[in-house]
Amino acid sequence: MYRYINPANDCFLQNDKTYQRIKELLNPFISNLNSEEDKQLMSRMLSDCFHKNHNSIKVKSRCDPELMLSTVMSLLIEQSNEIKRLGSLTKSKHN
Repeated sequence: MYRYINPANDCFLQNDKTYQRIKELLNPFISNLNSEEDKQLMSRMLSDCFHKNHNSIKVKSRCDPELMLSTVMSLLIEQSNEIKRLGSLTKSKHN
């Protein structure tokens, strides 16, 4: 079901200061999610999103609010694309 990368297996992410800063900023949110599955899913979504869009996320990373805005926008675009992909799968199954 989840097609996100495992952040622990990607040294590109582990060595990136911007990614580490994003994780640090989002840690209070992620740590307060209800289940361990939700926490892992959010971490995987974040790592996948950063991996795909790191150049555009880093463009506006002079301060934390700009960095978080770029990250959230990237997450929203990725989720919108995933919803469209899943929607097209269900439509094709009904036809």
